[in-house]
Amino acid sequence: DIEAEGDRVSVVPEGLSLASIDAAREPDGPAAARALADLDHLLGQLPPERRGLPIAVSVGRLNAVKGMATLVEAWATRPELRARCNLLIVGGDVTTPTTDEQQQLSAIDAVLPMDEAATHGLLLPGHRPNATVATWLRAVRDGRPGLAAPSGVYVSASLKEEFGIAILEAMATGLVVVTPRSGGPATYVTDGVTGVLTETGSRDRLGEAVIGALDLAVAPGAGERAAAAQDTVRNRFGIATMAAALTGIYRQAATDRTGQGRAAALPLRPALSGRGQRARHNRAHAPAPGIFPARPGARGARVAGRDAGA
Repeated sequence: DIEAEGDRVSVVPEGLSLASIDAAREPDGPAAARALADLDHLLGQLPPERRGLPIAVSVGRLNAVKGMATLVEAWATRPELRARCNLLIVGGDVTTPTTDEQQQLSAIDAVLPMDEAATHGLLLPGHRPNATVATWLRAVRDGRPGLAAPSGVYVSASLKEEFGIAILEAMATGLVVVTPRSGGPATYVTDGVTGVLTETGSRDRLGEAVIGALDLAVAPGAGERAAAAQDTVRNRFGIATMAAALTGIYRQAATDRTGQGRAAALPLRPALSGRGQRARHNRAHAPAPGIFPARPGARGARVAGRDAGA
């Protein structure tokens, strides 16, 4: 019972590996070069008159809860927004979609015919690996010569977002983000500074929020706000931060059990709590759980043999 035993419960946010984000700052490597060539080929499908616009990008599954169809509708039905940016949606299998993916693609097609999407500024390349996405996020911020203007933004149109790893990766890149007003993002996105919080279930409010984010991305002080977003991610959600927090909990659990500061068989039972990790101090003589490093390229850490990321 958390309410009754609140002093025995600690919440540790999931640690985020920033290796791919940091690597994206060095675009001269072969992997980054391939990722940028892929993006440039995609942007080359845009008509010439749209190649000077910034990009609003969203990364996630083609699933109703992620709100991709709502985002497309918000963008396509608001002329002033469509005139401000192109829309890039990364995720899903657009070639052989699942039933859920096909439902989303059909909803998008009903708003903007897929065979005309690029002509109007909508790009749906499907899934890309994490490292490629990191390079693309950097390009959204910095722009691509002759293809995309700098100062793009990241949009999460999810109906709910318990944590938001993709949002944090965008913030770590320095992008202004649009996120749901409720849930995890509201605890780390500063509205009007590092992003815009909105009611993502509303097409009109989502469209207004994207316009607000585009304005914020070019307003005076944009560099300082980008640095604040990056600092938030590194200081609160980095792997080192998570490791330090878990180490402290283990030490406290050992002290609670032995009455001393020395290490012992540590009676700690971490359990998942949304996207974070909840650790309960258990003074019973239970074996200590294992803590394993994240799989290469995976999102999140594994605690007690369970995958905390997805």
